[in-house]
Amino acid sequence: MISQTKWRLLIILLCAGLSALAVEVPVKVLAAAAVPTKVLFVGEDLSVVTSASKHPESPENAPAVVSLIDHNRIDKYGLRTLGEALSMVPGFYIADREAGGQPFFRGIPDSFLFLYNSVPMTSDSTKSIFPLGEELTLDFVKRIEIIKGPTSVLWGPDAFAGVVNIVPMEGRDIDGIALKVRAGTPDHEGHFTVSLGKNFGLWEGFVAVSATSRRAYDDSYNVLKCKDEGACTAPYVRGSGNLDDSKYMETVFNLSWKQWLKLSGRWSTMTNRYVVGEMGSDKKWAAKKKLPFRFIRLEAARDFGLYNFHFSSYYSKIPFEEQLVDVSWHSNSHVYYSELFIDRQLWDSTGLLTIGTSYRYNRITGAVLSKSFLPDFLQPGNPLFTPIIAQKDFNTSLFSVYGQVRKHWKWFDLWAGMRFDNHNQYDNSVSYNIGAGWHPFSPLRIKLLFGTAYRTPYNTQLVNRKGMDPEKIQNSSLNVDWKPIKTLHITTTGFWNEIKHHVNEDPNGGLSRPNSQDVYGIEATVNWRPAFWLNLWFNTTLLNNYGDKEKYKVLDYIIIEPDGSLKPFYSNWQTPFETGPKNLFNVGAELDLTSKLKLSGKLNYASAYTGYYDKGTERFSSTNLWITDLTGTYKDAFLRHIDAEVAVKNLFNERYTVPGIYSKKKSRPFTIYFSLKYRF
Repeated sequence: MISQTKWRLLIILLCAGLSALAVEVPVKVLAAAAVPTKVLFVGEDLSVVTSASKHPESPENAPAVVSLIDHNRIDKYGLRTLGEALSMVPGFYIADREAGGQPFFRGIPDSFLFLYNSVPMTSDSTKSIFPLGEELTLDFVKRIEIIKGPTSVLWGPDAFAGVVNIVPMEGRDIDGIALKVRAGTPDHEGHFTVSLGKNFGLWEGFVAVSATSRRAYDDSYNVLKCKDEGACTAPYVRGSGNLDDSKYMETVFNLSWKQWLKLSGRWSTMTNRYVVGEMGSDKKWAAKKKLPFRFIRLEAARDFGLYNFHFSSYYSKIPFEEQLVDVSWHSNSHVYYSELFIDRQLWDSTGLLTIGTSYRYNRITGAVLSKSFLPDFLQPGNPLFTPIIAQKDFNTSLFSVYGQVRKHWKWFDLWAGMRFDNHNQYDNSVSYNIGAGWHPFSPLRIKLLFGTAYRTPYNTQLVNRKGMDPEKIQNSSLNVDWKPIKTLHITTTGFWNEIKHHVNEDPNGGLSRPNSQDVYGIEATVNWRPAFWLNLWFNTTLLNNYGDKEKYKVLDYIIIEPDGSLKPFYSNWQTPFETGPKNLFNVGAELDLTSKLKLSGKLNYASAYTGYYDKGTERFSSTNLWITDLTGTYKDAFLRHIDAEVAVKNLFNERYTVPGIYSKKKSRPFTIYFSLKYRF
C-alpha cells in the first residue's frame, strides 16, 4: 500500500502541474528537465535516450538509471546478439538455455520488457519471448537503451524491473548501401545483411534485410518418436538423428516526413532447432521453436505553442510454435494498440507535464494453459498416458491513463508520475514513481528513485478468472555518477526490490504459487581512458535475496477411466527462488593501435548457481564461469570502404557445465567469426 505521505506528495505535484496549464509562458528550451530533440548524424555522439521519459535527453538528465550500448560499441566488440550485448551491462546475466538465452536482471528472472522501436515484443499468451539470440540481428541497430527500475508509469504492465528498447537505424545513419557477410565455426554460421538508407531532406527512409543459418553445438539426439495414434508407444522409438540448421530472417523499415510523421515496421521468420536431455538419463530429444515478431507502427508528433501532441498506433503479431520430439503446440497473439500523450512546458520552461492515455486489445488463439511434464511420457510401458497440452482462445483489453511532472532548479531536479491500468481480467492497478536528482557541481550527479510496477498474469491465471492480484514490484535505488577527472567515470547504484504475488514459470510445465521475495544489491562501473589510444572499463554486480520458496502443483498425466471420464494426477514440490549468479563482473579493454587497426577484449565472470530438475528432486550446481572474448577490426582491409573483423568467443575453450531446461548442459565452446562489411 502507498503511505498517506506519499499519496499527498504525488497529488500535490500533479495538481501543481495541472494548475500551471492556465499559465502562459514563453517557449524556451527546457533545461535539464526536458532536453530538446537532438538530430543525430553519422559520427555524432549517440549518448541520447528516449525510453526514460519518451523524450530525447541525455542519460545524466533522464529521470531513471540508464545504460546505453551504441552501434560503435557493438562493432568494437563484435556483438552478434542482444544477449551478448546485455551480458556486458551490470545487473544482467543471460542464462545459456538450449532454446536460447534467459535473462536475469538483479536476481529476477524474465523481468524486463523488451521493445523494438518502442513496440513491446511480448504477448499475454507467453512470457518466454526473449529476443536474445540470432532472431534479432544488431547489424542495423543504432543503439540499445536500458532503463533500470520499474517503468510501468510510461510503458504499462510488464515493464517490471525495467525496459530494453532496441532503436533501429534511420536513413541518415547509412545514407547509402551497406553490405555485411559473416561466417563462423564450429556452429557453421552463415550470415548476410543488406541495409539501404537515404535522407532526402523532408523525406527519410531506411530498409534492411538479414538472413542467418546456424547449426546447434550439440545436434545429435536418440529419441526419434513419441506418439503413435495419439499415445506414447511402449517402448518409444529410439535411434540416431542430427538436427537441421536453424534459420532466421528479418526485415526492418522506417519512413519519415519532416521528422514528425513516421511509419515503421518489422517482419521476421525463424526456426530455432536444439536438443534437450533428461537429468540422470542418456535420452536426448530434438526440439524446435518458432517465435517470429512482426509489427507495423504509425507515429505522429506536432507542436502547437506550448503544447506537444504525440500519437502512435501499432499492430503486432507473434505466431508461436514449439515442438518436443513429435509433440507440438501453436498459438497466435494479435495486439492492437493506440496511445496519445500531451506535453506542456511549465514554470518558464523549467518544468514539463506529460499526460497520456492508451488502449490495448490482445486477441490470442491457442494460448497454452497447461502442458504435461513431457519427459514422463518418454518412458517404456506407457500405452495409456497421453501428453496433455490444454489450450484456449481468449481476448484481453487494457485501458490506461498516466501523468508525469518534472521540475528543474539550478542544482536540483524533482519528478513524479502515476498510472492507472484498467484490465478486463485482473484487478485495476496503480503504479507510480517519484525521484530526485542532485548535482551540486558538474562532475557529480546523484539520483534517488522509488517506484512500482506490475506484470501481466500468465494464461492459466487469466482464463475464466477475475479479480486476481498481478505480480508487483517495489524498487528503491540510489545512483551516484561521478567524473572526478576528464578521463575517469565512476557510477554506482544501490537497489532494493520487494516483490509480491510473484509467480514463476517452470519449464516442467507448471506455475509456482504466488510468493514474496526481497532482492538487494549494488552495481558499480568504472571507465578509464589513460591514453587516447587505450580505454579500460570494469563493472560488477553483487546481490542477495530472502523470501518464500517457490511451490509447484503440476499435472503429471491423465488416465482414461472405463466409463470414459478423465482422472488427473498431480505432483507437488518446492525449490528456492532462482536468482542466477549472485556475483558478476566484466573487465574490458579497447586499443586503437593505428587509425585502421582496433582491438578489444573482455573477460566475463559469473559465480556458480543452482538448478533444480525432475520436479525438484534433483539438484545441480554449476561452476564459476570465466569467459574471454577478443575482437579485431581493420578498416579498408582489401579495398576502400571494406572493413574486416575477426571475433573470438570463449578464447580458452572453457566448457563449463551449466543448468539447462530439463538437465545440465555444456556451455558454448571456442568459436571464431569472420566478417566483411562494405559501405557505398
